Amino acid sequence: MPDPETMLKRQQVLADFGNLAIRSEDLTEILTEACRLVGRALGTDRAKVLEIIGGGSELFVRAGVGWRSDVVGRLRLPMSEHSSETYSIDAGHPVITQDIAHETRFDVPQFLKEAGIVAFVNVPIFVPGPRAYGILQVDSNVPRRFDDDDIQFLRTYAAILGPVIDRLQLAAERRAVEAQRATEFAAMEVLQRVSAELVGEHEPQVLYQKIVDAAAVLTGSDAASIQMLDPPSGRLKLLAWRGFHPESAKFWEWVKADTGSSCGRALEVGERIVVPDMDRFDGHFEDVEAYRRSRILSVQSTPLRAFNGQVVGMMSTHWYDRRELAPDGYRYFDVLARLSADLIERHQANARMRESEARLAAAFETVPVGVGVIDMSGNAVISNTEYRRFMPSGIVPSRDLQGARWRAWDADGEMLKPKDFPTARALRGETIVPGKEMLFTNSEGAAIWATVATVPTRDEQGRVTGAVTAISDINAAKRAAEALRASEERLRQFGEASLDVLWIRDAEKLQWQYLTPAFEAIYGLSREEALGGNNFRNWLDLIIPEDRECAVEAIGRVRKGERVTFDYRIRRPADGAIRWLRNTDFPIIDAAGRVTLIGGVGHDLTELRETQNRLQVLMEGIPQLVWRADDAGDWTWSSPQWSDYTGLSQAESAGLGWLNAFHPDDRGAARLAWRDAPRTGELALEARINHAATREYRWFKTRAVSVRNEAGTINEWLGTSTDVHDIRDLQDRQLVLVRELQHRTRNLIGVIRSLSEKTASASGDLPEFRERFGDRLEALSRVQGLLSRLTEHDRVTFDELIESELAAMNGVAEGVSLAGPRGIRLRSSTVQTLAMAFHELATNAVKYGALGQPQGKLTVTWSIEPPGEGGRPWLRIDWIESGVSMPPPGARPNGGGQGRELIERALPYQLGARTDRGGRISARDRARISSRGGWGDRARPRGHDRGRGGDHRCRAGDRRGDPRRQSRGRDAVHRGGYAADARRALPVHHRL
Repeated sequence: MPDPETMLKRQQVLADFGNLAIRSEDLTEILTEACRLVGRALGTDRAKVLEIIGGGSELFVRAGVGWRSDVVGRLRLPMSEHSSETYSIDAGHPVITQDIAHETRFDVPQFLKEAGIVAFVNVPIFVPGPRAYGILQVDSNVPRRFDDDDIQFLRTYAAILGPVIDRLQLAAERRAVEAQRATEFAAMEVLQRVSAELVGEHEPQVLYQKIVDAAAVLTGSDAASIQMLDPPSGRLKLLAWRGFHPESAKFWEWVKADTGSSCGRALEVGERIVVPDMDRFDGHFEDVEAYRRSRILSVQSTPLRAFNGQVVGMMSTHWYDRRELAPDGYRYFDVLARLSADLIERHQANARMRESEARLAAAFETVPVGVGVIDMSGNAVISNTEYRRFMPSGIVPSRDLQGARWRAWDADGEMLKPKDFPTARALRGETIVPGKEMLFTNSEGAAIWATVATVPTRDEQGRVTGAVTAISDINAAKRAAEALRASEERLRQFGEASLDVLWIRDAEKLQWQYLTPAFEAIYGLSREEALGGNNFRNWLDLIIPEDRECAVEAIGRVRKGERVTFDYRIRRPADGAIRWLRNTDFPIIDAAGRVTLIGGVGHDLTELRETQNRLQVLMEGIPQLVWRADDAGDWTWSSPQWSDYTGLSQAESAGLGWLNAFHPDDRGAARLAWRDAPRTGELALEARINHAATREYRWFKTRAVSVRNEAGTINEWLGTSTDVHDIRDLQDRQLVLVRELQHRTRNLIGVIRSLSEKTASASGDLPEFRERFGDRLEALSRVQGLLSRLTEHDRVTFDELIESELAAMNGVAEGVSLAGPRGIRLRSSTVQTLAMAFHELATNAVKYGALGQPQGKLTVTWSIEPPGEGGRPWLRIDWIESGVSMPPPGARPNGGGQGRELIERALPYQLGARTDRGGRISARDRARISSRGGWGDRARPRGHDRGRGGDHRCRAGDRRGDPRRQSRGRDAVHRGGYAADARRALPVHHRL
């Protein structure tokens, strides 16, 4: 037996619970407080009430204390036969588990183990009836032995709970009935309001949104949606919604039957789908996520069916808690579903009608005539753009105040009244086909011819309900017919006046159908004769045999659709004269694209051919290359001279083929010249053209002038190409000679100035100056004489130079000996300096040496030595005087030393020469001159030449101005009989 304090404590608990049960009408509040009180009374602070739900298949944790939020109000347990809870309810008495670790009788729920429960006691709760409500379960986290007093207290507590729960359930049921009545009343108002709105004309989207709002009100849902079935794709399209997360609404915008959503499954099975708990819904992951994103825990989807039973859409309601309506909870919702199905069906029918009308209107737009469907008032119900062009007001002329725009006439030319217009007659039941020609005046005052055809429309009883009118714009055809008649008249007049033959043949039999008078003048045959019999055969007989095949082939090409121009000759029957004709034949095609007629223009070009023949003979007789071209630079003809020179035939040169004869580097300039030619009216350029025989490119001056017609338009170009290669060579030669003359003149003036200064300084008086200066000028004159006789590629040879100088001194005699290879060519710029050096040596030899003494002898030798420094060969020159009487030792030398200065200073400075002296004085005087140069094949002595030509140039090297070179051998210069042994170096370069 419990102690008095515990008993008092438990009695207080029962008293407190009784007071709460009297005050409160909230079952959840009472059950939660009951758990708190009993847990405190037993000292466990954990207790819960499990309610039987699902028809006795589950236990739901309805209230509790000491438990997590995911347990109370959420957790459901199956009522299995191995659970202590089921046993306690079935047995009607408490079940105690002192320690679940040793419990073998029953299966302990997993959530108790996870919560660390060790001991618990189950006490069944019964409401009057008696009827089992559920279980009062007290839990302990430590081993606990619940004694009889504990069990008795719990039984008493459960016995009190039963009536309290029953009272509150009855009260809840009464409130539910009242709420149901209010809900039904509100639902009826909602349905009445929605029905009234559906009858009127409203935007479909507004109506769909009102239906969604009404569905949420009728089912007490937190969210709702309506969808329409798209038959072609078999998918549901979301029309309106409320209570969805935007991403969920986007996800459900289109739903297929095979998706994992409630509406998809309802569409698949064709019945309402109810999902009271989304946690137990086995939908696709994406759909479950969409529900979770919108916080939806339960849903129902109902198919919307038309009167024929076809599903036309879907309406769904969603709750944020777990909810399942009773079957009668859908009765007002189903009425709304019926109204929604009608609305969707009506909108779909209207859409189909609009599509049909749109297709009809689109079909009307594709026809080339104006089409209008007219009602009995004369208004156009449906019409295309072309119809509205003629009927801008949409009313037929007989009913339109602006009907005066239309006019028509009867067979007698009398103007019709509007009541007799075609549409007015059709509205009276007449059929006007193929139509009446009428004249329409548009708003701009332009008169347009049209054909108006119309037929009446009738209902099932045969009564006229309107008309269909077709308006064909025949203005162009009518004007064209008038223009054709005028054109034919002008053509007849033109043909009568034309000097050319105009004719038309039948394309099948090739018989002439029309000939102009010019035929008689050209052919010498009357038109009556020409048109008689088989006139095609007769025409061929007029053509000379050589040209008949060409004419037949041309006619055959025209029959195939080509336009052909050909020249041929005929023999006139009247006088036997041969006439050249040029026919331009062309096909005349019918509407089906077939060649039915052949037209032609025949031009007598006999005189033109004769003129062309004379011109061609003239052009072929001139030496220039002659050609003709069109405005783009495409050649149309080239003379035989061109073909002979370039090797290109006239066909190969045609178009831009002539460019192949031009040098590749000049083709761009030629194209550029042609591009600018139309602007300037002339073409001029110099370019290189290949000579086929020698494969040499020669320079030609090409000029062309434009040939224009009376309007100033360029018809063609006539051009010539003249060989200017030799002239260009002469001009180049002249330019070189002028430059050479200028160069030599400057050099010569400088030499003369230097000679005058040096001679004046070495002369004692004017006579002596005159004599010396005159000799030196004569030496220069001889050199210039040698140079002036040379052509561009010739050179003065060493042997010519030395022989010329000695001949001037009368030194070519028995006392003079010359030995060395002939033909060693010298650069012109070196000849002058070298000649002056030889002049000084020869002058000294005459005055003081071998050429001035009877017993004296002069020997000059020269040779080519192997390459030395720089890899170039040397020209060695030895000047040897022997048998010369020498002055006594110590005698003062004669002369001023100008020759010595020339040899020792001028040659090394100007020519890079090297001069040496032997340093001995004897009767055998010697001067040695050595020169070096790059001797090529063409720079060898003439005895070794491989061919003439070449350019021999001498240029001073880097030793020019070297004072050491200038001072070498200074004392070895021949003065007044002293012996001299001089050497010099002369670099020589050749250009081959």
